[in-house]
Amino acid sequence: MEDIQITTVESETGRKLGKYSMRSMALPKISIAKQLPYLSGLDDVSMPKRYNRQYYKIQQPTKEKDLINDKEVFASLTYNNEEPYEDRKPKELVGEDAYRSYYHTFKNIKRILEQNQFENIQNSVQTNLVQRSERLRILPCKMGLIKLKGDRNSLSIQNQKFGDKYVEMLSEGLRILPAIQDFNFNHNRIKEHGASQLMPLISKQARKIEFQTNMIGEKGLDSILKILPIQQCKIQVLNLEDNNLGDQLIIELCKAMSKNLSVETLNISKNKITNNAHQSLKQLIESNDTLLELYLRWNSIKGSGGVEIFKALQANKNIKVLDFSYNLLGCGNVIAPALKDFIIENKSIQHLDLSANSFTFSDCTIISEALKQNHSIYGFHFRGNFGFVDSKGFLIIDSSMKNFNSIHIEQRIKGVMPHPKPYDHASRFEKVKDICWICDRWQMATFEWIPNKSGACSEEPIFIHFDYEGYEPIFLGKPDGHGHFRTHRMIPTGDIEYFYTANSIQVASQSVPIKQHIEKFRTKVSIADQVVNVLIDETNIESYPKSKPVIEDWYPNFDVLPRTQDPIYIPAKRKKQKRIWTYPISIWAPKYKFDTEELLRKCFERDWQCCKISKFVKKQEEQDQVKDMLWQAYKPMRETYRFYASVNPTGDVFSMSVNPTSDFVNQCQLIDQKQLKLADVDLKFIATCSASSIDYKGNYRNPERSLVRYQMMEFLVRVSDDKYIRFNPQINIVQATKMMLEQCMPHMSQFDSHKWRAERYFVEQCDDVCKKYKWVFDYVYMRNSSRKVKPGQAPFMCLDELKDICNRANLYDENFVERDVNLAFNLSTLTQIDELESDRLFQMQWIEFMEAIARIADKYSPIAIGKKEEKEWTYELRSQQPLYYKLEAFMVHLINTLVDEETKKNWKQPTISMFDEVEEDEYY
Repeated sequence: MEDIQITTVESETGRKLGKYSMRSMALPKISIAKQLPYLSGLDDVSMPKRYNRQYYKIQQPTKEKDLINDKEVFASLTYNNEEPYEDRKPKELVGEDAYRSYYHTFKNIKRILEQNQFENIQNSVQTNLVQRSERLRILPCKMGLIKLKGDRNSLSIQNQKFGDKYVEMLSEGLRILPAIQDFNFNHNRIKEHGASQLMPLISKQARKIEFQTNMIGEKGLDSILKILPIQQCKIQVLNLEDNNLGDQLIIELCKAMSKNLSVETLNISKNKITNNAHQSLKQLIESNDTLLELYLRWNSIKGSGGVEIFKALQANKNIKVLDFSYNLLGCGNVIAPALKDFIIENKSIQHLDLSANSFTFSDCTIISEALKQNHSIYGFHFRGNFGFVDSKGFLIIDSSMKNFNSIHIEQRIKGVMPHPKPYDHASRFEKVKDICWICDRWQMATFEWIPNKSGACSEEPIFIHFDYEGYEPIFLGKPDGHGHFRTHRMIPTGDIEYFYTANSIQVASQSVPIKQHIEKFRTKVSIADQVVNVLIDETNIESYPKSKPVIEDWYPNFDVLPRTQDPIYIPAKRKKQKRIWTYPISIWAPKYKFDTEELLRKCFERDWQCCKISKFVKKQEEQDQVKDMLWQAYKPMRETYRFYASVNPTGDVFSMSVNPTSDFVNQCQLIDQKQLKLADVDLKFIATCSASSIDYKGNYRNPERSLVRYQMMEFLVRVSDDKYIRFNPQINIVQATKMMLEQCMPHMSQFDSHKWRAERYFVEQCDDVCKKYKWVFDYVYMRNSSRKVKPGQAPFMCLDELKDICNRANLYDENFVERDVNLAFNLSTLTQIDELESDRLFQMQWIEFMEAIARIADKYSPIAIGKKEEKEWTYELRSQQPLYYKLEAFMVHLINTLVDEETKKNWKQPTISMFDEVEEDEYY
């Protein structure tokens, strides 16, 4: 037998495999005869019995092992702890397990039904649904009873259009679910048969029944009519909208509701209710003390029936929400007195919808006047009639507003819950209309003007202008005890833009965020019967995210009452001589920035950094002394440079070319033909220009053949070296610079542009002219500030545009030339620290444009208004006039030459100067 023991098996490839190798176990079955050498060639069938006995011994362990496995499987089946009866197990109705349980029931419904019948087990919800679907031969459906998420105490299958057969299947599932209290069957094609099966199952335990857009009929309504009058009724919300109930069933419903003690919301809209049911509705309103919301929209109740209903509502103290839209209350012209009394006397209604009721213009006017006396209706809807609701809740009557196309964008009221429509910021110049504080979720905000913090103005009147109000002025009233001007208002959510009018100037408050407008816009501002066209370049902006609702638990969350009238500004009479004018209340104060010592020091340090004085003044001690002397003379030196740089600018770049530089040297009497000649000056001019050519090569703000600001002091130091040291070596550069500055100072001290501002421009009379004609400044600037503006860049006026204005105004003559325009432009621009890396120097802003116009007017010198016939006006006499006379006449000239006819149609040509007008008394 030793020969029979096989230790290896050879594979097809010749590789030997172990006896217990996995590959050896996977080999095809090989008979013993083929494996044994001495049995080769014999078939298994003809094998002797002694060999079969040997084969049995080999296979016996395998059979015993299989038997043990079979016993284990049998034991596991015998002692299985799993419940064999499906409907005895608790089954979830919400979640993924509920879905799996439903599909398992669907697949094993026959076995489950047999188990339930044999063991007398009550069917589960899943079993009832599947069983009924098979009997009705319809596709199985979970019917909202089995769901992935949600409240197991609510059932919502709206907009499914199931129909009566599926409702019958649903009824089977509801028979064993008494815990469900909230039902929503809206838009499901449920007719009388289906409703009659469903209503008895839900009416006793239901708190909320939504049955909108079905056809429940008399049988479907019967169960509700029976449960409503009894004390055990739990229904709080009953929605039967669009069920075609008609007058008779509504009358029966009103009778049942008259005795009800639980229903808070009743919706019987769109049920073909006419005046035949108005007495029942009146009785319901008078007798029911629990009803809070009543919806009667899309019915046919006319004026005579509405009169009785509103008489009942007049004394009602529990109804908070009333929807009477899309009826015929205006028919018959009898409703207005009843509506007026209701609106004035009723103090409980908070949300009212009277849209599209065919009111006459007279009816709308009466309703508007009545609303002014009501401060409890926080949300009022009036679309489809004459007028609109403004931001304060007033009904503004407009004879052209009865447009039914506007009401196609439907906004239904739903209790006091907000469901806002989007606020369109694009309509910046139009008032937002048809406002409902409740639906649009407006909120209260406080806006405050604090003198010397928000701005310089501290005296009334101060107005605020909101974008959603079309920037109409709102008077802030009298200041409080601290001198602050304040208003509390209801505003829409989102970003709100606004500005103030203080001292007749439109400004943004400095105490809240400011938005700079890249594209300036114009708007008309009407203050005290004066219409002013203003240009807005900056506004305040604040963001108001969604806050708490206006009404919560039937109590308002905010202190602002609807239809609260804003204070009205009535100009007071004041004595003229008692008016005290100061610069902080002027038109220039908010935006004009003076040259401070700190600003000039930064300019000087930047110029010193750029110049090349250190290249030829080697000693550090001498450098420091020269720098200190130049700083002492920096202000007049810079003013002188600005004047001479305006004579012949290089394109838009103001710079001193050779001729203006020579003129400056001559005026300072530096050339004596001995120590310094004009040729020497030209050499120093070239040396100064060349010294920085490498560092700023290609920078168009630093022309190669002209001096810019930082090179002015370098040029003076170079000339001092040539004039004083070349022929007298004992003098050092410090002494030479000092002598040069002393020589030039008498001439340089003449060019103080701030002196002109202080003595002639920044005065009360010019302020009055600028305020009066601000709309002209705005008009001209807005239309001439785009030529060199790049996309996305803020508007600015370039030099060419200012020249074009003067040309179109026909200003050029023998006394006024292009050089005067250059000078006005350059002297009016605010000081910039870095003139080499910024184009701001060439970009005139609005406040600078105003000064440039004043400088042009001063040079042009028009004759004062109304004084042309007094004398023969020579240019010398015209020049001697005060600037404010010139500026006033110049503004009139700009109106006549530059302003279009449409803009100036409301403007009257003055015949006398505003400074020569004679008042009737000393007051104004």
